[in-house]
Amino acid sequence: MIDYKDEKTWSLFKDGRTKGVFQLESNLGRSWSKKLAPENLEELAALIAIIRPGCLKAIIDGKSMTQRFVDRKNKLEDVTYLHDSLEEVLKPTYGVLVYQEQSMRIAQKLAGFDLKKADDLRKAIGKKKADLMAKIKEDFIVGCKEVGLVDSELATEIFGWIEKSSRYSFNKSHAVAYAVDSFWSAWYKANHVNEFFLAYLSYANEKQDPHQEIYELVNEAKLFDIEVKVPKLNNFSEKFEMFGTDIQFGIRDIKGLTGVTGTKVMEAITEVSNELGKDPAEFSWMDVLIYVAPNINSTAFKSLASIGFFSTKATNVSRNKALYEYLIIRELTKAEMNWLIDNYPKRKWDSLHECLLELAPTKKEGGGTSRQQRSQVVLNEAEMLHNPPYDLCDDPAWIIEQENKFLGCPVSLARVESSDTSSANTSCLDVLNGKTGKDICIAANVNRVNNHKVKKGKTKGKLMSFLTIEDSTCSIDNVVIFPEAREKYQYVIYEGNNLLLCGEIQKNNSFIVDKVHEI
Repeated sequence: MIDYKDEKTWSLFKDGRTKGVFQLESNLGRSWSKKLAPENLEELAALIAIIRPGCLKAIIDGKSMTQRFVDRKNKLEDVTYLHDSLEEVLKPTYGVLVYQEQSMRIAQKLAGFDLKKADDLRKAIGKKKADLMAKIKEDFIVGCKEVGLVDSELATEIFGWIEKSSRYSFNKSHAVAYAVDSFWSAWYKANHVNEFFLAYLSYANEKQDPHQEIYELVNEAKLFDIEVKVPKLNNFSEKFEMFGTDIQFGIRDIKGLTGVTGTKVMEAITEVSNELGKDPAEFSWMDVLIYVAPNINSTAFKSLASIGFFSTKATNVSRNKALYEYLIIRELTKAEMNWLIDNYPKRKWDSLHECLLELAPTKKEGGGTSRQQRSQVVLNEAEMLHNPPYDLCDDPAWIIEQENKFLGCPVSLARVESSDTSSANTSCLDVLNGKTGKDICIAANVNRVNNHKVKKGKTKGKLMSFLTIEDSTCSIDNVVIFPEAREKYQYVIYEGNNLLLCGEIQKNNSFIVDKVHEI
């Protein structure tokens, strides 16, 4: 049973952890939820209403109605009314016009409108009918004069206020209904957190930008101590699935394997498992190369190898080594590959290098220049395995790059775990929780870099950068580097790099970076 007083649920709203919560999952919703910190359904309904364009765009005395509502609720601003007669109507919303019904009641109270005429006002505002609005405005001012509570000047001011505030606004019943749904989704997130993230991740591919959605959800999950892991040969499923307290990507959640290809990969692994009479968890790396690799689409195999799918305790192979040896074996002819398949059960080679050394002499049988040449090719490939042209270890930055590419986000390691973070004095979570000030230093990994040309001012035409960064606590996307600093540090500001970013966190939560150091 849903408990509307559940403290864990209300804490989500207060902390702005509303990703995946109905009506409040956007950056806008999360930001204003944190600012307002609703404590009951009435305040939650108001929150959902004030983040509509009506309140957001109604700027009076330099402040939006949304901001004014939040400031008054948090006792940062006194509650005032344009006229004492409005207190009865606007007291529940701190003197701010929030709901359509309030506009109608004001018109009834001040101008003597009946219900039909009051509803005409609501419709005229919503549909932006200038001719109708002009007529209703005239009727409103005349009506106010007849009722006698306010003079024509104040009536004109109040009508302008109604017009601004009510444009694209909610009626209260609509907002309350949304608030109930919003609370329910937040309650499930607070009380059944693993299942919530599993369900939401499973739905992510139906979003307009699946990778961005997955990226945000994975980072949000970290705040709840939930690990989202890559699938492994020894433990995989078709779609996102719970394994213990962790969530794991499914085969078909990997870029390039979302359709039939992903299904065929699973079928190929199952078929090999049945033929060998062993569980995929027991597959050696040679089992994978000789039996699995020939039955999987090349692009799919490379994607799986890049995210570490084949890197298990039994295979004991790095991602780079898996990719490199796969490229080598792909150069073998069909006849050579068949020879390996036929002979592997008897010889049980421990490495590809070993089996190529044994394969090469067979090419000499029967003589002939072409066979001799082919034997040498195989020997050269064996030598390349023994002395690879590049390091086959998995660099953290490379892992991040590959997981970003194929999963939409890095999941296998802490973004800055291999770097010295001792100079940092602030975490990304501190920023998310509202920390401000100068001389801020954050050690983090750069997830995304968006460069934009400045359109006006002294730096017009120059590039500035907007970054998404992440440390072990969470990620933030309000990091700004202006042109002067960008020109100075542009060669180290790239996706996947670990940086110490120093600057100022402003009151709007923007992190303005003026110094950058590689770590």
